[in-house]
Amino acid sequence: MRTKDFIYYASAAVLLSVTTQVAQADEVATQAPSIAEGNHYQPATVADVLGGEASLIETPSSTVSAPAKQTSEVSSVAAVTSTASTNVSNSTTTVTSTSVATSNASSESVTASAHSTASEASNKAVSKPAKLTNSSDVPSTTLRVQPKTFIDVSSHNGDISVDDYRALARQGVGGVVVKLTEDTWYNNPKAPSQVRNAQIAGLQVSTYHFSRYTTEEEARAEARFYIEAAQRLNLPKSTVMVNDFEDSNMLPNINRNTQAWVNEMRKHGYNNLMFYTSASWLDENNLGYRGPVSTSQFGIENFWVAQYPSARLTATSAKNMRYNGKTGAWQFSATANLLPGKHGFDQSVDYTGRFTANVGIEADPTQGDLSGVISIVNNNPILGSFDVVVSNVKAPNGVGTVSVPIWSEINGQDDIIWYTADRQNNGTYTVNVKASAHKNSTGLYNVHLYYVQKDGQLTGVGGTTTQVFIGKAPEQLKPKASFAIENNNVNAGTFDAVITNISAPLGVKEVLVPSWSLENGQDDLIWHKATKQSDGSYRVTIKASEHKGNKGNYRADAYIVDNSNNRHYISEKVVSVDYARPSGVLTIENNNTATGTFDAVVRNIVAPTGLKEVLVPSWSLDGGQDDLIWHKATKQSDGSYRVTIKASEHKGNKGNYRADAYIVDNSNNRHYISEKVVSVDYARPSGVLTIENNNTATGTFDAVVRNIVAPTGLKEVLVPSWSLDGGQDDLIWHKATRQADGSYRVTIKATDHKNSTGKYRADAYIVDDSNKRFYLTEKVVEVTQTRPRASLVIENNNADLGTFDAVIRNIVAPNGVMEVLVPSWSLVNGQDDLVWHKASRQSDGSYRVTIKASEHKNSLGNYRADLYIVDNANQRHYITETIVDVKHNKPVGTISVVNNNKDTGTFDVVISDVYSSKGVRTVQVPIWSEKDGQDDIRWYEATRQANGTYTVNVQATNHKNSTGLYNIHLYYILNDGSQVGVGGTTTTVEFRNAKTKTQTYITNVNSEAGSFTVVVDQAPQGRQIKNIHVAVWSESNQGNLSWYNTAPTGTHTEINVSTVNHKNLIGNYTTHVYVDYVDNTEDGFNLGETALAPRNRRVEPQTTYYSQRDPRWASKWYGVSNMDQSGCVPTSLAMTFTDILGTVIAPTTVADYLYYNTNSFNKTSVAGTDADGIVLASKNWGLKSNVLSSIDNIASALMSGQHVLAAVGASQFTNYPYTHEIVLHGYDNGKTYVRDPFNANNNGWYSLDYIHGVQSRDAMDTKLGAPFFSVFA
Repeated sequence: MRTKDFIYYASAAVLLSVTTQVAQADEVATQAPSIAEGNHYQPATVADVLGGEASLIETPSSTVSAPAKQTSEVSSVAAVTSTASTNVSNSTTTVTSTSVATSNASSESVTASAHSTASEASNKAVSKPAKLTNSSDVPSTTLRVQPKTFIDVSSHNGDISVDDYRALARQGVGGVVVKLTEDTWYNNPKAPSQVRNAQIAGLQVSTYHFSRYTTEEEARAEARFYIEAAQRLNLPKSTVMVNDFEDSNMLPNINRNTQAWVNEMRKHGYNNLMFYTSASWLDENNLGYRGPVSTSQFGIENFWVAQYPSARLTATSAKNMRYNGKTGAWQFSATANLLPGKHGFDQSVDYTGRFTANVGIEADPTQGDLSGVISIVNNNPILGSFDVVVSNVKAPNGVGTVSVPIWSEINGQDDIIWYTADRQNNGTYTVNVKASAHKNSTGLYNVHLYYVQKDGQLTGVGGTTTQVFIGKAPEQLKPKASFAIENNNVNAGTFDAVITNISAPLGVKEVLVPSWSLENGQDDLIWHKATKQSDGSYRVTIKASEHKGNKGNYRADAYIVDNSNNRHYISEKVVSVDYARPSGVLTIENNNTATGTFDAVVRNIVAPTGLKEVLVPSWSLDGGQDDLIWHKATKQSDGSYRVTIKASEHKGNKGNYRADAYIVDNSNNRHYISEKVVSVDYARPSGVLTIENNNTATGTFDAVVRNIVAPTGLKEVLVPSWSLDGGQDDLIWHKATRQADGSYRVTIKATDHKNSTGKYRADAYIVDDSNKRFYLTEKVVEVTQTRPRASLVIENNNADLGTFDAVIRNIVAPNGVMEVLVPSWSLVNGQDDLVWHKASRQSDGSYRVTIKASEHKNSLGNYRADLYIVDNANQRHYITETIVDVKHNKPVGTISVVNNNKDTGTFDVVISDVYSSKGVRTVQVPIWSEKDGQDDIRWYEATRQANGTYTVNVQATNHKNSTGLYNIHLYYILNDGSQVGVGGTTTTVEFRNAKTKTQTYITNVNSEAGSFTVVVDQAPQGRQIKNIHVAVWSESNQGNLSWYNTAPTGTHTEINVSTVNHKNLIGNYTTHVYVDYVDNTEDGFNLGETALAPRNRRVEPQTTYYSQRDPRWASKWYGVSNMDQSGCVPTSLAMTFTDILGTVIAPTTVADYLYYNTNSFNKTSVAGTDADGIVLASKNWGLKSNVLSSIDNIASALMSGQHVLAAVGASQFTNYPYTHEIVLHGYDNGKTYVRDPFNANNNGWYSLDYIHGVQSRDAMDTKLGAPFFSVFA
């Protein structure tokens, strides 16, 4: 059980009473005004209006529903409503009287509701009793909630400026719903400015209409009136349009009339529709009973529901509560004080984003990750004042106020002042502080920073300190110190700068020592941060190695930085630095003219500061240092260091090279030693290039490279070639292939070079083992080729179809014709729509291909078509080209009917060549049979295929199984939103194997058990079943009527009927079956009467009773809670075990077992016992337990004398969101005896239907499948 603290029980009563306050919407109560007030009207009172609803809606006495918002649009609020919620006692009194009135009316509400339903269903073949469904909307923390809320406004809210809307946006409001109209005569006079200013401010604008219709025609008329108002304001059809229905006169036929309103709105293109009403009006809500409005008909996600569980609910709390979470939005307050001094607002939570997703509010500059920078400026030591500047001000919920508490260190916080910083134009916040406001204290001041975020949360950000003086001249506050040089080390080239005897009235934040050598100015300047020593002095070691290794005079200055971050010069020193530098000898060895390499060797190294590594940078003097490489030399056995330098790593350059020697000491300082210049020469690769096999027929020749000499190795041979016509625009690098004789050969084709003829150039290169490329030689060769020729003409340029023919004639092809190719593309966007077409040979020897704009992205304008001939040697030859102007005047498309199956009544529609000059967004295919006109018309949206066609699959089952002639039309929705008809065709449909009738029958009749099974079989080719409703009763007045509602389980559905659900009476049971189909049609079946004679013995309950609140154990704690608050399961088990075993089992005995031997009781942050605990405890006491998944199973267990533990939710036993365990035992005519361990006053006989109806839905209770368990020996 999920339990609660005791204080919640008291607060829950207050919450329940607050829930009954009337939800008020903006409404014009009457068209004929009785009292004029300026341009406003005085309508009927709220009490008069609510009377109708109270007489129609059955409300349990324990819960009072909040009807949807009803106040006057054109008058001051009536006196009855003006005093609502003025104080707690008045509010409670009002609620009590409302509760009584509602309860008294409940006896009439069943009759009225049944009469209304029968009226709407009068056209059914079978009389249809009232449906009594049972479902509820349970809030869940997993439901998505949009970050921004929204408000709705009417003329009551008056003029709302752009600044007002922006102020609302800063409080998290992302949308506004503006009332436009009411009935068919009232227009909100404030709507134009309310809409315009909200749009300017960037809020999403939606609208609503207050409805009054009582017939379908009135509903359509109100829809048209609403649309006219929206059109006058130029609102797009995508705007959310809300139907606000809450007038009790609308209740009869509410669903049918509202459907007429919906149809009229959609007829005019308004499809983004929502519905506003009270939770009590919906057939799926959280009130424990059903209202008249069908959420399945209109979609529960399309409802915006009014329900006010607390008079002072904030947006944050509402988002956490998530009432009516299955709906689109929840209006949680009608009195939100978002703009002080102005009319209160209705405020709502947006679940789906329909009302706030398109908000465009500018970002709050103070919203972001928590940050803030505190700076102290203008510290005046004479006046004792300073300024605090706060910058980079940000907090997750935005910053409303910047608070700066400040106090001196003297006497604690006795002089603390909380300053509110002033915002400056640059976005910073400032505070001026004077010591006179802080008891003229001097010394250290503490400065802290806090934000009050826009959600009211106070958040600490950071702090700093500063020194405050009074009557002090600035020079008196300057720090003083002694500065000396120590430890001048001639071996290491280092010295220490030491600062002592520091006197700093403004404190010492840090000590800095800048140093540099006096050679070349300050090009080696370094600022050092000195380290504080144990004696209070500061010291830093300065190294020549950090100053380019310079010797000679160095200068070091001393600075002190005070606590206000001000830097003060103290003194300076000049010191002479000298130290022994590293040395060594660099020589060049092994200068190899064959390989182009040499060795650099470093010997006789002297390194006073240690030797980490030896580096040798080298480069050729040709081209500067563009080939510089730093080499790391390797230590040899004799102590020298050596590295081999290769010309191949230096671009293969010959001539003079330079090599330098550097050593790196143990302090990682690099020291220059010496340098050498060496002449590098080596033999270059060579070879002979010849041209062979120059073939004038194929336009090819071979380039052959022989007699190759490659001193540095041979990796590959390359032959770049190009025609000399047009420069190197056809350059190709060929990789030659090694032959058996050691030569390298490659065949060069004119076809690879744009089929150019004339002079070609071929060069020879080799690539050595170092991947270095060497030029060898070159050749020029004359290439001739007998080329094919032909003529290309354009014919049949069809502007209607967007097509033209490319025709090739007069072909001359010396090497034969394998195929003729015509590549084509539009000159729009280059060749992004290039298509290569294969032309077809005609009987006269010509070749022809039809080119379609639809294959070229439907581009218009100039197209280019080229002609190529592929000869028998598979060589492609360019012939000629042409340009053609392509036009396309009207949309086109080709409709084909394929896969027409006469047995199954199915066929496919394929649309090809889809085109419109305006672009096609959607392909629509309306299809209907000739039978009975267009009563079976369906508008299909065709699906685009990979090949560019569009397809639709059609089944006769979706067209009332009609056969014969079918009409198929084709429409396009163009990119500009317009719809255009393209064409149509017909086809004949047969359906030889159709089986269309739904079958219903009764089986498994057990008279003594009082049960039978209703079977519903969906016909294979019949309409698809959406829901099944079975009404069963035996009393002539339908007094024991029960409905069995279910979704189909495939094509065969069984519904089990038990007299347990019908007062367990003996008699003839009438069965009616109603089948809802997915096409929104319905069938009724009368299955006649079935005689049942169930046993109905009375099972007396046993009488053991324990209270979890018994003083003997109520205060005993287990984990997170005590027995009083969380002991319902141990206490219920103790009663059950005592009854069955005949031995006294105390609640604490059971609690001890559950807490110390299982993980089921009070072991998590949520107090209570889960379902596993019931099973484990029963087993521990040698008893059995079963999960009871249906009311039939519960009744059977009770009739057999077993005890049943039941977990219940919101009911007279507990309040939402908590659950509670009770004991059921005994049975009499559909009732059972309840023992409530928390409240003995609840003990007594209850309807099993009621207990089952308030069952817990909490996961702790249902983790084993259901919240009911039988316990037995």
